[in-house]
Amino acid sequence: MTFENTPQSTLELYHDLVQSIVSALEARDPHTAEHSLRVGDMTERVCLLMGLPEDQSTDIHMAAHVHDIGKIALPDTVLHRDRPLTPHEHELMRDHARVGAEIIGSCTSLKGIASIVLHHHEKWNGSGYPDGLAGEDMPLGARIVAVCDAIDAMMGKRLSKKALTHEACREQIEQGIGTSFDPAIARFVLDHWDEIVGPVNFRDSETSEFSWNLVVNNRTGQDTANPSPAEKTGNTTLSISRPLMCEVPKALLAPKGQAASS
Repeated sequence: MTFENTPQSTLELYHDLVQSIVSALEARDPHTAEHSLRVGDMTERVCLLMGLPEDQSTDIHMAAHVHDIGKIALPDTVLHRDRPLTPHEHELMRDHARVGAEIIGSCTSLKGIASIVLHHHEKWNGSGYPDGLAGEDMPLGARIVAVCDAIDAMMGKRLSKKALTHEACREQIEQGIGTSFDPAIARFVLDHWDEIVGPVNFRDSETSEFSWNLVVNNRTGQDTANPSPAEKTGNTTLSISRPLMCEVPKALLAPKGQAASS
């Protein structure tokens, strides 16, 4: 699916649908919802900097926001763990990609996004899951989300582990080039690290407020002297009134001058 030439009313419907899905995930697990927002933010920056077509970027960005929606089906003992997973729990966790794809794919128009959700844990060398896809058999969006997802998994503070520093995370991404990650995409992210990863606030979700007050063109704490990639390209943005701003391609927004529906 692409959003090229899609009527505005339909785009608004898709925007509301994705927002509702992430809101549902937030109600179950704020940590996973915030993780998804950070991955969506980084993914959008990658797409913008790579110069991908807007409709393709929109698909990938939406998929990044809902890539972990399958975790909504996990039992609390797995979802809110403060210890390493048991082998059985690990199998349950691995199944979240397929469950998420089934949830998103139930809407025929979102099949392309569902494919990205399904394959975001595949690896470049074919050792990932659920289908062991390798190389360019993986959807481009899944390859982009995989890198951003790994960065947040390493740098986001969690109950069961300590967060890595920027330097340590960069080293891990470097080591995964050609095995876990698409070499071109991983290298691109490393080369543009300050623009893609630098602005993200990897704070402890348990002590932060999660606000769903959505506004258009009102980036809290915006530094006008150093515009984001989205601002440099003239993209209209949708921001969330919290320290981490999540930019959404203009195709998903209500007409200029109207606040997006929450």
